[in-house]
Parts: sequence; C-alpha cells; structure tokens
Amino acid sequence: MALYFVRHGETDWNAEKRFQSITDVPLNARGLAQAQCCAEELQRRGVHITELRCSPLSRAHVTAQIIGSALSLEPVVDTRLMEMNFGEWEGWLEPELSRQFGGDFDVWRQSHYTQRPPGGEALIDVAERLSSLRDELLHAAIAADVMVVAHQAIMMALKALLTGDYSVDAARSYKQNNDEVDVWTLDPPRRTGFFQCKCDEREV
Repeated sequence: MALYFVRHGETDWNAEKRFQSITDVPLNARGLAQAQCCAEELQRRGVHITELRCSPLSRAHVTAQIIGSALSLEPVVDTRLMEMNFGEWEGWLEPELSRQFGGDFDVWRQSHYTQRPPGGEALIDVAERLSSLRDELLHAAIAADVMVVAHQAIMMALKALLTGDYSVDAARSYKQNNDEVDVWTLDPPRRTGFFQCKCDEREV
C-alpha cells in the first residue's frame, strides 16, 4: 500500500520567505484554496485512506481537516509531527539572515536541513523523534493507504527515515511545494508519483 505526504497550504510567512517552523502561523487565502483543491484532487483520483495524521500547528491541522472532510475521515493530531525547530533563526526573513550571518547562513541553507541552525534541529534530530511514528505508519500502511499532513522538514525527515539516506542530494529531492502531494511505496521505500493541486485563489 502507499503513504501520502501532503504539505500544508501556504501561509503569509511562506509567501514572504520568513522562517516559521514552530510558530503557529495560520493559512492565508491562497493556502486555504490549496487545501480545498488538494481535497478535490484526491477525491477525483479516488484516493481512499484509512488513517490521516497531522501536525498540531494550525496550518497543517486545518489543511488536514479540509482534506478529511472530503475523504470522510477525521484527522488525528500527532504532536510528533511538529515542525523542525529553526532555533535563533525562527521568524527571520531569508534576506535578513543572509545580511546578518552571511556565509554561515548560506552554508546552512545549502545543506537542506542536514546541518543545525544555531539553537535548532537538523534532519537527523527530527528523525530521531519521528522513529516511533515511522514504525506506526509502516504498520498501518501494510494493509491500507495512509496520509500525513505536515511540514516541509517533517516530510523530509520521514522520507530520510524510510530510505536511510540523509545526504544533501537526497534531502533536496525530498522537498515539496505547498500544493504538492507525494506518493510513496514501501517495498522498497521510494516515491512512485506526485501531483500538484493547482487552483486560482478563492475563499474557502
């Protein structure tokens, strides 16, 4: 069976390239529209899942609620899916970090989260707190399709856990857009497909 990885819809901080990680920033109008379009696309494709887990942060929880409503499934909030902690760089704009920290920030950015920001986490740290969840998802996905609605770095860490590959190139390949759904098989663990939920901005 399959694991569906859904990144939450856009927030204002996503749009302005401000690091939000553990800050609870709500979906903006475009993010709500992306979540609705994702729900409709999953319906159109006839996707049937038996388990839907999401981060407690509202941008992921609301995305999961919209999808769950379309698929007749109540999302289960899982605190282990809280986004990676960016430490001292939380809340900063990317251009501000480049000006303030120069090469140190650029090196970290090019590491694709395989290195730690000051006072924050790296992919390997996030993977350690997700290891028990990975095992639960794998067990559930033996019999049916399972979906996770969460954050960029969380998805990357789960994929690294599945493959065992924490390299920079692999980490780069794990990234998702706010309107993208990744579909992974388990034998062997790999991405078998993806689709984007394109739509015009609208009220939801």
